[in-house]
Amino acid sequence: MNIRYRGPPLALARSITSNLSESFLQMDTQETVVYTYNLQVGCAPLQFSVLVEPEADQPNHYTLSLSMKAGYVERALCDPVTLRLSIDPRRLDFSTAGIDHRIFSDNDLWVGRDPDFRSVGDACFAVLRNATQDMLIYQGVVGRAHVSFIIRWKLVEVGLYSLSLEYEAGGAGRTLFENHYMRLECEPQIVSFLIYVIPVTSTPAGASHRLRFWLRTPFVSQSPASSTVSQSESYIYQRIWKSDDFKIGAGLNFEALGSKLVMGVRDPDSPRIERDLPCLDPSRRRSLRTPTNCNW
Repeated sequence: MNIRYRGPPLALARSITSNLSESFLQMDTQETVVYTYNLQVGCAPLQFSVLVEPEADQPNHYTLSLSMKAGYVERALCDPVTLRLSIDPRRLDFSTAGIDHRIFSDNDLWVGRDPDFRSVGDACFAVLRNATQDMLIYQGVVGRAHVSFIIRWKLVEVGLYSLSLEYEAGGAGRTLFENHYMRLECEPQIVSFLIYVIPVTSTPAGASHRLRFWLRTPFVSQSPASSTVSQSESYIYQRIWKSDDFKIGAGLNFEALGSKLVMGVRDPDSPRIERDLPCLDPSRRRSLRTPTNCNW
């Protein structure tokens, strides 16, 4: 989805939370101007907001940020952009003197109402196995490996949450993403997720996969009499994260790599425990071990 803001030609609703009678030269650094646009995408009502915030240490410089609200969830899109403005930021049309400036673009925005995931060929879907107030565990099979996907909510402030995803298989795992911030107009328990993998041709077979992570919230019609479908049966989906290079599998046949394959053999003296081993990566240098009973 390519987002281009031009103001009136879009014929979208716009609201500005600011007092337009004041001079922009006297705009308080605590003031934020919010432009709001509403549209329908994939039968899903979306709301995009552009926030214009003055830079405290740079006169006439403003940071523009973009967010999208779908269902009960609002999240940031794209990276913030700082502009120098010689026009009133409270009277922007995102078109200056007939000159169009593209500020934001996202060519990989996936959102819609009740998309047909059954049409995704060869997809293997994870199933919710356990849920607490701030954690959900989905389990699936990836390349014949049983994998647990662990989703964690962290409350940042009222209504604002941080989302993270990690996986665990065979006693080992890692974080896939963290600190994905979202503003919720519901309790986190109302939000559910869709996780699936698609096998990718690889050698050895079953070692590489595409991983997709979607969030869903119940669709609530603004018109109570508009739909014959129960609201509990309709959802707004948005893809939060993806990987086209998720490497994991069980019982992989590495001999399929060919006759030139040379497998390493573990040294009989390993593993061993080393103390004060020089670190080859200075950025990960461990702190010096200091006895707790030292007298300086």
